[in-house]
Formats: sequence, C-alpha cells, structure tokens
Amino acid sequence: MNRIAWVLMLFLLPALAAAQQPAVQRSAPAANGIPGRFASAWGHKIYDNEDFALSPTDPGECVADAARGIVVCGVKSGAVVAFAIDTGGILWEFQTRGAIAGRPAVGPRGVFAGSSDGCLYRLDPGTGLPIWTSPYCTDTPIRGDVTLSGDLALFAVAVNKVYAVRMDDGTFAWEYHRDRPDAMSADGVASPVVAGDRVLAGFSDGWLVALDLASGKEIWATELARDLSGSIDVDSTPVVLGDRVFASAFGAGPTCLRLSDGSVVWTRRHFGASRVLPVGDRIVFGTADGEVVALGALDGRIAWSAKLETAAAFAPVTVGNHLFVGGDRGIWALDARTGSPLVVLSVPLGVRNRPEVLRNRLFFVGGGGTVNAVDWMDR
Repeated sequence: MNRIAWVLMLFLLPALAAAQQPAVQRSAPAANGIPGRFASAWGHKIYDNEDFALSPTDPGECVADAARGIVVCGVKSGAVVAFAIDTGGILWEFQTRGAIAGRPAVGPRGVFAGSSDGCLYRLDPGTGLPIWTSPYCTDTPIRGDVTLSGDLALFAVAVNKVYAVRMDDGTFAWEYHRDRPDAMSADGVASPVVAGDRVLAGFSDGWLVALDLASGKEIWATELARDLSGSIDVDSTPVVLGDRVFASAFGAGPTCLRLSDGSVVWTRRHFGASRVLPVGDRIVFGTADGEVVALGALDGRIAWSAKLETAAAFAPVTVGNHLFVGGDRGIWALDARTGSPLVVLSVPLGVRNRPEVLRNRLFFVGGGGTVNAVDWMDR
C-alpha cells in the first residue's frame, strides 16, 4: 500500500468508527441495541471553501425528483448541481452569482433556484440550461426554499418580502411586504408554504401571515412573538397539518394556529425551534439548544425530548420509525417513538440543514463544499 493510501486510511478510520457510536443522550432512555446503520452511497466535493476559517458550513439543500431520476442541490458557492439519484453521477451544473441558501424546486416546468444574487432562475432539468431569457431579479438576496403552486413560483427575500413570479415567462405576479423591525435578531427566513388557495409566510417582525395565492392580499396576520423583546423572527417554515398551522418565532417556540383565521390554539417555549415534522399525532422539531423535541399536535404536551451533543439541532426528517437530525457532528438517527438517539453519522463540519429523503436514502449538503447521499439500512 503506498504512502498516500496509508494517510487516507488514517484519516478515514476514525470517522468511520465514530459513525457507529451512539450519541450521548441525557433526557431519553438508552436504546437496547442499534436497529440500523448508515451506508455511504456516493459523495462529491463541489467547491473548495475559500473562507474556510470563517464560514465552513453550507446552508444549501437538495430536492429529489424520482420520476426524472435526479437530485438537484444548491450550494454556498452559487452552484446548482444535478446528480443521478442512484449513481451520484454529475449530470449538469449551473453557476449563479451568489450563494444558494435553501432548497431549489423541481416541477413539470423545470428547476427553480433562488440565489443570494437576488435572482430566481428557471433551468431545464435535463441540461441545466436557462429557460427564461433572463432570470427574475430583485435587489435583495433570496433566502429559503422556492415553492411551486399552479403557475406561480414563490420565494422570500431577506427584507421581509415574499414574491410570486409566473413560471412560464418569469414575469412579476405579486409581492407582499412588512416593515422590518428596528433590530434584526437573526438571519433566517421562513419559506412560503401553500395550503389550498392560501400562502403562509413568516416575517422578521414576529408575525405569521396568510395571503391569497392568486392576488397576494392579506387574509389574516397573527403575532407569534408577543411579549418578546428580542429574537422575534418567524424564521421556521410553516407546516400545515389538516386545519392546523405550526410555526415558530425564534425566541418563543412552536405555535399551533387555525388555518381558517390564524387564531392561536396553543404555544410552547422552546428556543430556536426548527421547522416541525408531523409524525403520527405528534410534531417533532430541533432547537437552537441542541434538543430534539416531540409534542402532541393537538395539545402541545411534551411526549419526549432528547439532548444531542451539538450546539443546535436542525429540522428533522424521517425514514420508517427513525428520525434523522443534522448538527455539529453530522446526522443523528433517533427512535421516532421514544426519541432515543441510536447512532451518529460523522460528517466533517457538520450538517446545518434539512436532508432530502427518497425511500431510505438521505441527500444532504455538508460543510466545506460536499454533497452526499447515504442509505439507512435496517438490520
């Protein structure tokens, strides 16, 4: 074995060993054995992190299109990259002029990606070439996920605005904005979500708003950050479950509202709650304190909580009876019924975003310019 190979082995073996060690868990019972494991499917280094010492993490995310057999990811370097789902082969790459901070959208009319250069791009899913003559551009960075509904593409920008653009020709449909608070407490943005004929959007002034999908006119607005003096941003993407909406102000915690009129059903205090994940009759979320918490969806009562070895726990996803949560060390697998951490997949520089899931495969953007696919293998 040559010297380079020995160096690679010395580097990889500790990481592989760490991937099979149970995470420390302080508030849920330990698991009796490990019912599954992570198996690497493929991975790519998309860019070299030029400011490595300052910001090695990457807020980009991936979206899978099973029908086309592709997964499309946006990354901090501004690249939108399409991979073959099964093999990980790079199919095409399109370069924007700013970081991608969120999840592209793939639909019948193409791939839509918002960039921190302020522009929304429509790309051919087969070639990555632009479809519009020119992108739709604003004067502010686009943050969060692009949402598609009917003939509209919706997105949020970093100055309390939500835009709707016609997918066919990239022309303006409508825009809604709110005044910015005197002091911005966080840099996150809640992505707009469509529920029937309504758009749900959160804003940095602490309000959650329901808009008419066709016109952008306000239907109702509810303050989630009432009685808070700081960290009032509603920067967790709303989730609709039947007639309920779940969203959070950063300094408050998850709030359950009625979709019809925005009235508050219940609210609970959990600092920096992520986008929630419905799991049966519960909602599960990560927090800025490194906890993963499950609450009853109807009443907000706590079912379980687990403290992970990470500064912050990000939005969870699920495969079968297991939850997967990104953090400083990589991705944790937890028992969805009890919250018991089972095993952690070690990822250098961590995973600070929500993985995409297709069957038992997880796709995610890691720190330092990597895009990865791993399989969860039940034993």
